[in-house]
Amino acid sequence: MKRYDVLIIGGGAAGLAAAVSARKENSEITIGVVEKNDRIAKKIHATGNGRCNYTNMDIKSDYFYGEKAFVESVLDKFGTEDALAFFYELGIMHRVEDGRVYPISNQASAIADCLRLYLIENGVDFITDTFVSSIEVGNGGEFYVNDLCAKKVIVATGGMAQPNLGSDGSGYKLLEKFGHKMTKTKPALVSLKTETDKIKGLKGVKVYARVTLMDKKSAVASDYGEVLFTDYGLSGIPVMQVSRFYERGMTMVVDMLPSLNYDEVMGEIYQRVYKMPEREGCELFSGMVNKKIAVPMLKAAGVASVAVKAKNFTDENIRKCTDFLKKLKLTVTGDNGFNNAQVSAGGIETEGFNPDTMESKLVPNLYAAGEILDVDAICGGYNLHWAWATGFLAGKSACKKTAI
Repeated sequence: MKRYDVLIIGGGAAGLAAAVSARKENSEITIGVVEKNDRIAKKIHATGNGRCNYTNMDIKSDYFYGEKAFVESVLDKFGTEDALAFFYELGIMHRVEDGRVYPISNQASAIADCLRLYLIENGVDFITDTFVSSIEVGNGGEFYVNDLCAKKVIVATGGMAQPNLGSDGSGYKLLEKFGHKMTKTKPALVSLKTETDKIKGLKGVKVYARVTLMDKKSAVASDYGEVLFTDYGLSGIPVMQVSRFYERGMTMVVDMLPSLNYDEVMGEIYQRVYKMPEREGCELFSGMVNKKIAVPMLKAAGVASVAVKAKNFTDENIRKCTDFLKKLKLTVTGDNGFNNAQVSAGGIETEGFNPDTMESKLVPNLYAAGEILDVDAICGGYNLHWAWATGFLAGKSACKKTAI
C-alpha cells in the first residue's frame, strides 16, 4: 500500500491548485493526486471556450452566492493579485478583457500545462483512471483511499456540472459520510428552455438585449448582453447569469432594444410607417432589428403577411410590434441540464469547514476545496477563482498545520 503525506482527490482546478500550494509550502512531503479520468485538468481545457478566463480584476463577494462571511474570508486571503502572482510563478502571462483575465496565449491548455508541468517537475504523483467511492479512517487517524493511505486528504472532486468531464457529484457522498450536510444542487450558468412558438425561425439570431426573469408578481433576476435564440429557447451570458434563479413556469421577458424606452420604440415604428408607407412589413424594420426578427414579430402583431405594406399597419399592429421588441414574454420550461451547465449551484455546506484553512470542523486533517462546496458565482472567471483560492488555502494549510 502506497502512503502519502497529503492525498488530493480530484485533478481539476481546485485539486491542482491545492497540490501546487502544498508543494510550494513543503518540498519534502509526499503528495498524490487521484483523478477518475485518464488525465488531469480535463475540465480546465474546456473552460472559457478554450481560452480559460481564470480570474477577474474585480474579485469580491458581491459576485458570489453562498454564505457571505465564509466567501469574504476566503477571498481576503486569495484575491486577484494573488491569483495573478500564483500563475505568473508557474509561467502564465496574462491579458485583461473587460475585467476578465485570460492567459496571454489565449489558450486554456496553457493553464492546464503550467499546473501539470510544475507538479511533474516537483515530484507530485498522478493516480489517474481511479474512482474513489469511499474514504475510511484508521485507528490512528490515517485515511485509507482505495489502496492508498494518507495522513491528510483534500476532497476537490467538483460539483455536478459537465459530468462527461468528471464532475458527477460522486464526491458529495465522501463528505456526507463524515457528517457534512449538503444543500440541494441545480445547474447554474446554463441555457434555458422556453416555449418556442413565438420565436420560430430565430435559431442562431443574436441580439444585445436585457433579459428579466419574472415570477407571478415581480422580477427575480435581470441581466444585459448578447442573447442567442436557439431551437429550444434562449442562451448567452445574460440568460446564464439569471438561470440559477429560475423555476419551471416563470416568465423570461426579453427587451431587444434596451437603450430605448417603450414610447421611443413605438415612435420609431410610427415614423417608419409615415416615411416609408409603401415598404413591405418584412423590410420596414431593416436597420432597426435583425431582419429575421420581423417574421415572428409581424405574426405576433397580427399582421396578415410579411408582404403587407406599412401604410396598412393599424395602431394595434404597431403596439404589438413594440411589445414584441420591448417585452417579449416566454414561459420557461426547463434548463439544459448539468451536462451543459458551467457550474452547479448548491453542494456541501460551508458551515462545516474553517474558511481560514478549508479543514473540516468535524474530521481533523480532512479538507475540501472548489465547487464541491455550496458556493458558486456569476460568469467572468469567478468560479475558477474560487477553485484556485480554496485549493490554495487547503494545500497550504494541510502542510502547515503539523510537521509531517
